[in-house]
Amino acid sequence: MVRTLNALQVAALLVSASYGIGFLFGSGEHALQYGMAGAIYGVATGLGMLAMAWFAGRLWRAGRAVWDLFGDRFGERVRRLVALLSIVWMAGVLAAQIHGAVAVVRLLGAGVPWAQLIAVGLVFAASRFDLRSASIVFSVCLGASALALVFALVRAEGLTLYAHSVPAFAATLPLIGLAQGVTIGIGVGLLVCTGADYHQFVLAARDCRSAVGGCLLAGVALIFLAFLPPAVVMASIAQPTWPGVADAKQVLPQALSMAARELTAIGGALMLAMLGVAALGSGAAILRAMVSALDSAQAGRMFLRPTALALIALGGATALTMSGLPIVDTMVSVNVVYIASVGVSLVGLLRDEPEQHVDETWVISAGFTASIAVYLLTWIGGPISNAELLSLSVGLASAMLARIILGRRERRDLACRPSDR
Repeated sequence: MVRTLNALQVAALLVSASYGIGFLFGSGEHALQYGMAGAIYGVATGLGMLAMAWFAGRLWRAGRAVWDLFGDRFGERVRRLVALLSIVWMAGVLAAQIHGAVAVVRLLGAGVPWAQLIAVGLVFAASRFDLRSASIVFSVCLGASALALVFALVRAEGLTLYAHSVPAFAATLPLIGLAQGVTIGIGVGLLVCTGADYHQFVLAARDCRSAVGGCLLAGVALIFLAFLPPAVVMASIAQPTWPGVADAKQVLPQALSMAARELTAIGGALMLAMLGVAALGSGAAILRAMVSALDSAQAGRMFLRPTALALIALGGATALTMSGLPIVDTMVSVNVVYIASVGVSLVGLLRDEPEQHVDETWVISAGFTASIAVYLLTWIGGPISNAELLSLSVGLASAMLARIILGRRERRDLACRPSDR
């Protein structure tokens, strides 16, 4: 690995990896319901970056992503299990990109069923492209949306609103609710800490100080950026020319489209097209990562072609989009399953615990099974209040209990062995 990045370069790459359709559209959708508290996703992402700075030095010195260290400590079977489980959280990210593409296609005039079909088809088609060259186009489109975001804020006279965003965020945060706020904070923040897509930039830092500094700078920058989408939404809907939206997920692309229309007659449609391309690019990238993870997990057993794996991944993500949840809540609902599965084992890894012979496969499986069981109960027996937080809590508790039981059994077996001789 070439390690040449300074702290500013590390921060820039971390921010660019975080700033996407889920960040934009999800924050805008929440802003329509909760006001400035809609910035909670971006704030949680920024806090996750600050938390990652705590162990970025150790990560950099190890020279390997945390999940590679996971496999080194607990074995290849655990590494493969974690690779398979990573599909869970990636499905949530892919669902967010599909949500964004659907919102854009609907604003361009398509009906709901057709918009869903078109969005999924285009994501699949985009994943067939050579993303190394296409990524430039996707990045330019996302960068243009960032400039449009600032222009829309100025156009809607929202600079004062943005300047007072922090106290407004604190005042409106109770609208989300304590349980949901904690769930979003954990579900988003911890995933930032454990994401190998973020670790690659930390590992590429030229020294330990640059790795830690990059995480700190990225965290601060993302917290500032977090308040931009809600401020744009709140300022835009207060304008007398606001046309309204049929779906809350459309509120931010509608606001950016209105701002672009001020510059040129075709600006609105052009901005929507650029947002759509950005969603497709992000969706295609995550779909390819899911196919890679599925392909790794199936080695030695069954061999499905990449096209079939892509369709399986798309099917799972599309099913998530039909849950009716907002974009942020969709991502969090699957993030908590992933964290509940691997969280206890990850803490043991980061704490540098003495060598144990506990089979972490059972620990991870216990967390996953218990977490999923909570969602199954909601589907069978009806809605459960704060199902995400309950799923996370039950999963982590089950994984911890499994680790304690297995640890005691191992110690008992070790104590009995001398007497058996």
